[in-house]
Amino acid sequence: MTTLVTGFEPFGGLKVNSSELVVTALAAGNEPGVITAVLPTSYRRAEARIGELLHAHQPHTVLLLGLSESASGICLEQVALNLDDSDAPDNDGEVRLRRRIIEEAPVGYWSSLQLEPMADAARDLREGVDFSHDAGAYVCNHVYFTATHLVATELPRTRCGLVHLPALRGPGSRLTSLLKIVRIWIAASAVDVGA
Repeated sequence: MTTLVTGFEPFGGLKVNSSELVVTALAAGNEPGVITAVLPTSYRRAEARIGELLHAHQPHTVLLLGLSESASGICLEQVALNLDDSDAPDNDGEVRLRRRIIEEAPVGYWSSLQLEPMADAARDLREGVDFSHDAGAYVCNHVYFTATHLVATELPRTRCGLVHLPALRGPGSRLTSLLKIVRIWIAASAVDVGA
């Protein structure tokens, strides 16, 4: 069983991206069966990188992590939309407005992760959880849609979804808590996919 976990580099003038911190900490643990990658916050480069990772590793589970600055807790993203529409430039300076990600693809894909058990695991560790139906129309959603489309068309046994993490403000134990939650999700997905 292979699980791919990705995060993003900082963007928009931020110095820290909580998804990058979680993925970096996960990578340092050398978890068996877990592949990690920090993606560039770039439409073009992130799309190319997620495609490379999916084709090279053909994971059983893909857990895409992103940052939501406005979220107070974890946001489980239910839908990937076939839409780039943000006036915020990516880290390459590119702005995409009202643009389909893949012209011939459906308008969206549902997350194929087990979101209810994921929410329960987070709540057990006293982390707030929201079920979101809008992953935004920036690079996170771009990668989410690109990955779910690839899964739908080429890797039908793979489960894939996106989770937005809250910002980590100042020192504290929240990074430890988020890392523990992600590890629980990884362990559970390995059992679930094998069932």
